[in-house]
Amino acid sequence: MALAGKFICSISGIDCTGGFSPSLDAIVEGLGYAVPPIMALLFILDDEVVKLSPHARAIRDVEDEELRNFFYGMSPWQFILIVAASSVGEELFYRAAVQGALADIFLRSTDLVTDARGMASLTGVLPPYVPFAQAFAAVMTAALTGSLYYMAASPKDPTYIVAPVLKSRSGREDLKKLFAAWYERRQMKKIYSPLLEAILALYLGFEWIQTNNILAPIITHGIYSAVILGHGLWKIHDHRRRLHQRIQQLKQEGKNSSNL
Repeated sequence: MALAGKFICSISGIDCTGGFSPSLDAIVEGLGYAVPPIMALLFILDDEVVKLSPHARAIRDVEDEELRNFFYGMSPWQFILIVAASSVGEELFYRAAVQGALADIFLRSTDLVTDARGMASLTGVLPPYVPFAQAFAAVMTAALTGSLYYMAASPKDPTYIVAPVLKSRSGREDLKKLFAAWYERRQMKKIYSPLLEAILALYLGFEWIQTNNILAPIITHGIYSAVILGHGLWKIHDHRRRLHQRIQQLKQEGKNSSNL
């Protein structure tokens, strides 16, 4: 993604580093901006909230599925490497390249309106947005991020579903309710998975506008991913550990009862 971002920057003629400047201020800002989204998502993913809200349940399902399919079983060094690489690559692509190019297009509207071609023609069509070029570019980048994530990671509907043939009317009604609940949760997963990515992209986009240093959103992205994914992996491991203990306890109780 970083190479693709560099290619976009070379075409549009903007700085591919996104104003990168290693400084203490950027590190502090990156850490500070990471706190609100982390606290918000940890609250949503809490067990008690998940029990009460089907929307939180859908978000939890999305996170758990991603963890089980990709991150579960990784060594700590592999986990750190993947999180760091994705944070740097995505920020250089979405923020420095895509958002930077879109903002540059709108900021140069007065020069491009007379000879606008391709994407640059948008500045002539939407002149009222020119004063808000940075914010509008952040919104467009967030929408693009969510759309790409929807196409790439959205769960596909199964071709067919195998279900038992039930003779009783009550059994068929219960089966219909179970299927309806499953389908509703599946549709919510389709919505919330890209929506979370779009909201995070918008947040990081405005952070970059405020800090003018790509290092800050890179740090925020990395800390956010490490904490949320690490917390999810710990929860999965803890649930499996408790399940294993419960199974061993039941086996022991069965042995004791048979001896009596």
